[in-house]
Amino acid sequence: MGKAMRYGFLMLWGLGAAALVFGQTGSSPGHSVPAATFSQFECSGFISAQPLASTLRVYNGADDGLYEILHVFNPGDYVYLRSSGGARMVVGQSYSLVRPENGFGLDPVWFPGMLENEILPPASRYALQRRNIKSLGRPYENTGIVRVVKLTPQGAIAKVVFSCNGVNAQDIAVPYVAQPVPEYVPATHLSRFSLPDGKLQGVIVGASSAAALLAQGDMAFLNVGVNHDVRPGQRFRIFAVFRYNLPEDLAGSKQRGRTPRETVGELIILHVEEKSSVGIIVTSLREIDIGDGVELE
Repeated sequence: MGKAMRYGFLMLWGLGAAALVFGQTGSSPGHSVPAATFSQFECSGFISAQPLASTLRVYNGADDGLYEILHVFNPGDYVYLRSSGGARMVVGQSYSLVRPENGFGLDPVWFPGMLENEILPPASRYALQRRNIKSLGRPYENTGIVRVVKLTPQGAIAKVVFSCNGVNAQDIAVPYVAQPVPEYVPATHLSRFSLPDGKLQGVIVGASSAAALLAQGDMAFLNVGVNHDVRPGQRFRIFAVFRYNLPEDLAGSKQRGRTPRETVGELIILHVEEKSSVGIIVTSLREIDIGDGVELE
C-alpha cells in the first residue's frame, strides 16, 4: 500500500470514528445543540395549576357542514373561532390550541377529551399517579397553532399552520407566544453513581402518551415548577427510585436492603408552570420509570 493510499485510509477511518462518536448529538462535545425539535417543543403538553379560560374556542371549520364532533382539522385547513367572553381578535394574530384531559369523566362540552390520555394514564403501577398529577393542576395537551386570516360577524376564520395530533372542535385557543427551544451541551461523561449534592430534587409524575417507561426523546412531567425556581433550559439528573418493596425471598420474610443511588439519565426543562414543569429526556442509560427522582445539576 502506497503512502498516499495509507494516508487516505487513515483519514477515512478517522472520519468514520468521529461520526460514531458525535453522530448521536449532531455536534462535537462542548457545542450546544437544541434540546428538542420544534414539534417536540410545541407538542409537549403541560399541567396548568389553574384551569385555562375556555371562552375562546374552535367551534367548527370549513368542510364540516355536518358538525362532526370528531372531525379532525390539519395544517392548511380553516377553522372558525368564537369568543363567549368578548375577546377581541385581529387578523394576523396566532393562537395555540390546547385540549383538556378529562380521563374517563363525562364532559358534554368537550366529548373528545375523554378519549385522550396523553398525560393521565388509564391505570398505573405507580401508586397514586393520577392523584399526584391532579394535585399539580389540570393536564392539557397541545393540538396545534392557528393564525387569524379574516374576521366575520359569525366569528374569526383561522388557518391551521401547525398541528400536533389534529385539531378538533371545542379546542381552547390561547394567544401564542413564540419561545426559543432551550439548548444544552451534550454530556461527555455522566457519573452513574453520583451522591446527592443538596440541590433541588423532584419526581417524574407522568410521561408523554401516558407511558409507564421513558427513554431518550420522551417528555417527563415533574412536580417542581416556578414555585421552586425551575426555569427552561435547566438540566436535571434522573436517578432510579426503588419503590416496589420486593422481598428477598419467596416467603417475603426478609426485605431487600437499600442500594446505591443509580443515575439513569438526564433531562432538559422545556416549559415551566406554577407547580410543575415538563422536560425532554436527552440521555437515557437504561429504562426510566414513572416515579423516578430528578435532581438539579
